[in-house]
Amino acid sequence: MPNATSEPYDVYYSSGTYDLRYPKPNPTVLDHILRLTTPDTHLIDFGCGSGRYLVPLRQYLRCAAGFDICQTALDILQERLAQTSGAPVALLGPDLDSLADHVARHGKPDLIVCLFGVLAHMTPRSARSEILSLFRSLLRPGGRLLVSVPNRHRRFAREQREATPGAEISYRRMITGGSISLPYQLFDPAMLSEELSSAGFLVEGAWAESVLPESWVTKGRLAGLTDSLLTPLCPVRWGYGILMQARIS
Repeated sequence: MPNATSEPYDVYYSSGTYDLRYPKPNPTVLDHILRLTTPDTHLIDFGCGSGRYLVPLRQYLRCAAGFDICQTALDILQERLAQTSGAPVALLGPDLDSLADHVARHGKPDLIVCLFGVLAHMTPRSARSEILSLFRSLLRPGGRLLVSVPNRHRRFAREQREATPGAEISYRRMITGGSISLPYQLFDPAMLSEELSSAGFLVEGAWAESVLPESWVTKGRLAGLTDSLLTPLCPVRWGYGILMQARIS
């Protein structure tokens, strides 16, 4: 992956902190993905991590692949897949060429998902442009991309004040036994739409990813139910994250 290193993510996953913070998928996002799939869908989850979306999705798909630069996350995902059933799932990474190899064997995917800020961790913009162009080349004609990113109106106000306006930030995530530093590009809907359009995608819609913080939504049943009711009513500008759907133009 352009300008990305797996080291902080290996620490994040090996510490167990990621799966403690985000033990299951965001119900709103999972429902949205399911509306884009059929039993004949070929899906690629780019930045799949330890599989909080890919594991529950596999029962609804024809075939799937998960790509990640973090081998620790892929090892955890492999163990989880062994305990479930459904569509065959190929685990790919860290080399981007593995995506092209997968497509050569299994055909172009119908849907690529790149969720919960994976795209935002790619800095600078040239790195995101490269990845978005890759997505476009991989997708079948008429194929779709579903991406979510952090909303600058709701996230990291102090870090934004200390950074150059519009530039990426660096933030520290506390983990079991210490902390890690991660880069993050914060977005508003217009910025994400422009980056997708520049890469040759036609934006079909944009929604709030959630209203409450993601960790609340994925850990607490009451918070998850509350968020499922609030999110459809929330303007995309004020979502905790921005969820955007696009297809090849």
